[in-house]
Amino acid sequence: MNRTDGLTGEVGSTQIGALGLTVGEPFGYWFDFGEDWWHQVSVVAIAQPQPKTSYPRITERIRASPP
Repeated sequence: MNRTDGLTGEVGSTQIGALGLTVGEPFGYWFDFGEDWWHQVSVVAIAQPQPKTSYPRITERIRASPP
């Protein structure tokens, strides 16, 4: 499913779980500190939060992270 319904949020207050995404669904992330970088992120799993674990978690990286 590829959404185009205008869901947006502020990075400081939006939680991924609030977006209603499903496994396999991609979403875009705009990382902009003067470079205008767009990233596509895919939901690979949805699980109950575990105590003493930091979220969100990166499960795989493709290519290098931004500097």
